[in-house]
Amino acid sequence: MPFAPPHRLPTAPLLLDGNSLAIADVVAVARNRRRVALAPPARERVTRCRVLVDVLLDAGRKVYGLTTGFGQLRDVMIPAEAARQLQLNLIRSHAAGVGAPFDEDVVRAAMLLRVNTLCKGHSGIRPETLDVLVAMLNDDVYPFVPQQGSVGACGDLAPLSHLALAVVGDPAGLYLPRAANPDWPQPMRGARADAFVAFPAAANFAALARTQHWTAFQPATLAAKEGLALNNGTNFMTAALALSCYDASFTLRWSEAVAAISLDAHQGQPGSLDSRIHGARPQAGQAAVAERLRLWLDGSQLAGCELNVGHLGAALHELRAAIAAAPPATQPLLAGFVPRLLGLVPRRGDGSVDDAALARLRTQSGADQITALGLPVAALADELEGRELPGVERTTTRKIADRLRRVVADSPHVQDDYSLRCFPVVAAAAWRALAHAIEVVTCELNSATDNPLLFPPEPLPGESPAAWRTRLAADLPACERAVVGGGNFHGHPIAAVADYLAIALAALGNACERRLAHLVDAHHSRGLPGFLTRNGGLNSGLMLAQYTAAALVAENKVLCHPASVDSVPTCANTEDWVSMGTMAARKAADVQRQVATIVAIELVAAAQALLFRPFLRPAPRVDALATLVRSRCAGGIAPNADDGDRPLHPVFAAAQACLSDPELLDLLL
Repeated sequence: MPFAPPHRLPTAPLLLDGNSLAIADVVAVARNRRRVALAPPARERVTRCRVLVDVLLDAGRKVYGLTTGFGQLRDVMIPAEAARQLQLNLIRSHAAGVGAPFDEDVVRAAMLLRVNTLCKGHSGIRPETLDVLVAMLNDDVYPFVPQQGSVGACGDLAPLSHLALAVVGDPAGLYLPRAANPDWPQPMRGARADAFVAFPAAANFAALARTQHWTAFQPATLAAKEGLALNNGTNFMTAALALSCYDASFTLRWSEAVAAISLDAHQGQPGSLDSRIHGARPQAGQAAVAERLRLWLDGSQLAGCELNVGHLGAALHELRAAIAAAPPATQPLLAGFVPRLLGLVPRRGDGSVDDAALARLRTQSGADQITALGLPVAALADELEGRELPGVERTTTRKIADRLRRVVADSPHVQDDYSLRCFPVVAAAAWRALAHAIEVVTCELNSATDNPLLFPPEPLPGESPAAWRTRLAADLPACERAVVGGGNFHGHPIAAVADYLAIALAALGNACERRLAHLVDAHHSRGLPGFLTRNGGLNSGLMLAQYTAAALVAENKVLCHPASVDSVPTCANTEDWVSMGTMAARKAADVQRQVATIVAIELVAAAQALLFRPFLRPAPRVDALATLVRSRCAGGIAPNADDGDRPLHPVFAAAQACLSDPELLDLLL
């Protein structure tokens, strides 16, 4: 598993050095409010880089972003006395986002990433300004950052500018205070307050700080280059994708567990998990997925058994209903068929299921199983249909006999449908996409992604800071060469891998929905009642479960249109090819959440379906997880015909909560 479950994340303060931030660290800070601090070497690098900026400013040199305008205005010189106003104007003019705000965890993650980027010492920010960002994280300040408006050109200009408005305490900046809610599930997901609060005038800041329990945060006054250092980079798109990668690792694990429950509920064929098959196609991860599914299904009496206990259970249910409706004198005659029906399952002398006999049966070929099982089933069906039972309509006994004849098929069930048989292939593809995304995101977490970047010369051994600065001032051409313009801000690496991950996850969700559709379809479910409810017609059961999953699958298909190839030039064609990386990351996050919901809905149906496979036991791991999930989703559809339909929304919500419950995560393989 790529990541530890959320309850195992560290809580000690995270030391930021610009080089070693991991996705699990991002989650700990963004959702679990882990505190942060700057590593001393990082502070030293930041200080040294700022000296280079000050030397160039003192010399009045023309340097992009320091003494010039931005974008197409890059050749317009700005007077030294206007440098501070230039930075403030940059932040204000670029805070142009629209739409709903990012969730708090995304904003916190982006703040963390911005701090870590600046820690690399290539951005020219002052240490005291960087300290303001650290204080915002540690004081749980939640800036209002609209989700829309970034084209991923110079990174996330609009979102980072909204974040920077909070840094400078601009009255036009809006804050979204964190709601103090002790009932939030852990790990905390993004939370939104009901109202926006304008940043107050300086005179009221102390009162606001007391109200919000801010102890360290004080707005900064930007110096030259600092606006550009704050709003230039890929931090919001990377933050959103980092959190999605973390969540996807658990969604994929859950999808494997749910696929195993569905396969058991289908009485599917475990041969598709044979290691020889996956060894013959050694795509990375495929054999590992198959192995985990084999572990899930180890000990199952259902998988691979030709005795269809779905039809057998339905026949028993119908027989008992006929007994209850029959005249008293006929009831004993009908009741005599019950033990014989139960005897179709191999049993010991004491009436308990004979595990050894079942194990021997399941080692036989499908044809041999049918030969062993078919004759007694057919004989019982023929006798029941031909028996004269006073007061019982022939149509009743014929219906039960017809059900019995379906308990053993005419030919073996050789192969399952693709959504079951090909799951290791599909899941492995999603794992590979996730691994690629994690690789790209982890690199981006520790990268300098603004522009221009500064590469100050290293001090000589034993050289004092004052002597080093004097040496820089004496070689201004070298200082100018240390400021390098480039394209690290371009979000294409994140955009491309976000699109890739979204497509792979959506395909996984498609397979989940297809298995769900088979579970609720009486024509494909091998003996399960239609929509997994008795007395269909009066009850609709889980009919709408598949509707909801289908709607999410359809929406995911739309969301999987790649953003990374959908460039729209900006800035008077200076930024003529942009990445749309933030859109790609947001879409990937939406797809991830919706696939998790589809998995949760399939979990409800699969756990329910097992109840309609009596007599034979599911695999112990499958049974334990399904039983636990059913207890968490109490109030859902029950197999008892006397229980009517209930609203499904709370059932789905409870299943979704299972997917993020740390205790249940520990049960996953």
